[in-house]
Amino acid sequence: MTTPFITPVSLATCVEQSLHLSLDGFDLPRARLYGISIVDAEGVAKMDNGALRITFLAEHGDVYELLESPTSAIVRMFDAAVVLTCGWAAPLNEDDDEDESSVAPSQHPKRRRVRLVVVVGDGGVGSVLRFADTPEDIVTDAGVAQGSLADAVTNLWFDPRVVTTRSAPDNLNA
Repeated sequence: MTTPFITPVSLATCVEQSLHLSLDGFDLPRARLYGISIVDAEGVAKMDNGALRITFLAEHGDVYELLESPTSAIVRMFDAAVVLTCGWAAPLNEDDDEDESSVAPSQHPKRRRVRLVVVVGDGGVGSVLRFADTPEDIVTDAGVAQGSLADAVTNLWFDPRVVTTRSAPDNLNA
């Protein structure tokens, strides 16, 4: 029997569905970092309950500080890492008038509350968005997203920060 290949998007979709069932709303005040252990690879594609073990690792008010923290490298002990964050999204339409396009998403007249789950592992990055006003629908991305968050998540997995310290021995004459 061969183990099915798990794509980053199928893993992100399974993780997001599990988190969606356990979370209350779209207003988490802090970004969260989880480690993912795959228990049943075939169950991931079917989004079976129990296909994954999701381990909460850390949270921070700034998603970039969370991802850049040296202690976040612990996610490499797992099959994949998950970043969960909530915020505001606004359309990036060229049709918007100039005043609307320069407004922060949280102040945009067409803003929507969003929850983002980004998964990264050896197979790459996948993400799932879910909007508060249409909570039954999801939007997936197979790792083509660009920007500072995409870079930070990629760096977390593929270029983890390693911090070493050396201390002098207690007894130099030993």
